[in-house]
Amino acid sequence: MKRKVVSMLLVTSMLATLITGCGSTDTKDSADASTTDNSVSAGTETATVSEGGSDEVGTPFSDTVKISLMNSKPEITDALEAGAETFGKEYNVDIEIYETDSPGDTISQKYAAGDAPTIAILDLANVRDLAGDKILDLSNEKWCEVGGSTMGGIVDGKVYGMPLTVEGMCILYNKTAIEDLLGKEFVAEDYTTLDEFSALLDELKAAGMETPFVLNAEDWSIGQKGYQFIYDYQDGTEEGAMQFLNDVHDGKTTFEDNDVFNKVYDAFDLFIENNINKDDPLAADYDLNASYVAEGDAAFWLNGTWAWPDFEPYAVDGNEYDVMPFPINDQEGSQGKIVAGATKFAVVDAVDSSEEQQEAAKMFLNWLVFTDEGQDTLINQCGMVTAFTNISLEPNNPFNVGLKRYIDNGMTIDGANYMPSDHRSVLAANMQAYLDGKMTRQEIAEKLDEYWTTNTPVK
Repeated sequence: MKRKVVSMLLVTSMLATLITGCGSTDTKDSADASTTDNSVSAGTETATVSEGGSDEVGTPFSDTVKISLMNSKPEITDALEAGAETFGKEYNVDIEIYETDSPGDTISQKYAAGDAPTIAILDLANVRDLAGDKILDLSNEKWCEVGGSTMGGIVDGKVYGMPLTVEGMCILYNKTAIEDLLGKEFVAEDYTTLDEFSALLDELKAAGMETPFVLNAEDWSIGQKGYQFIYDYQDGTEEGAMQFLNDVHDGKTTFEDNDVFNKVYDAFDLFIENNINKDDPLAADYDLNASYVAEGDAAFWLNGTWAWPDFEPYAVDGNEYDVMPFPINDQEGSQGKIVAGATKFAVVDAVDSSEEQQEAAKMFLNWLVFTDEGQDTLINQCGMVTAFTNISLEPNNPFNVGLKRYIDNGMTIDGANYMPSDHRSVLAANMQAYLDGKMTRQEIAEKLDEYWTTNTPVK
């Protein structure tokens, strides 16, 4: 965990008005990428920011107020620091920023030690664990009025978490590398089934790309998020996923007998066979994985739109990058659609922070939403997709441009926000073992049955 002190912190991404509903448009016709330029050019042009106003933020403090912020999205720390400095100079607020990739464990330790951060960027399960006594009810904050309550961290009808980022869980790909190798236009919507995608991988291998796919080794990626495809693709709705998990809990079905579970693992088996890291899959390096796809050594990376800050340093000028859905056979309601939703939430401490510190924290959140500088930080610098209705800036990186296209075309499905907070710590290592050939599909199914027999989805 690294610590940095800066003049106020920028919390992370942004909310999104991403309507994660299921569109009725046919997959192969709806997500037309022809009108969107997803190529990379040298430098990033700063878009014109919509008019903001410090009146929505508050009055600068006469004496410096120091607060802390726990950031569980380390890839945006640099951009957050820059935004924090801008905010801090105007409002006389300093913030200590520290990073974690295990927000649930870290926030629990901080509260146990009486040293909770003033602002914490958390997963929804963590928000639920803390709501009611450890974090503030933010239902009356100004950003709730412009879309913030739509996808916020809501518990018992109250908004405890400001939705900071809406992201898509999907396959990232290098369109230029694919087209150069195959000598024809690549249209991702033609490869939404596993059979179609498998044939595409065979074409790429025949053309000289020995291992076209990239899998991560981290437990949060291949483990925590890998399982979510099983849940999310049941019928593409949160209700359908929760019904399946409740049926497992009640003994009405099992994972091994579930059609979607087996279809998802058919896909994982294909990915593993074509993984550029298959000789030592758990030694895979995240940054190196980004470079493989960015530079065209591989074509596809199972990941999410959050990966752009790590991907960008390796992106080749003039290359076109984009996103596509997880391939699955004959799955009405979810085939050809990207999993999308709010994934991180900013909360304000109610226990260890003074009223002045709490006020500074809330001012910073409003600064992100209502000022030119805050909006620029979120959209242009952190590279977020936003759903706040007062922000008109468009996404400025290829992955978010692609995600927005799927959203606009109604081709997204509900993300998993109903998992208990120990889901990752209990189950993720099993998926790593499967990736490494140390567990079988049946053993994975048994572990999932065991977990969901003793747990229920949280809502």
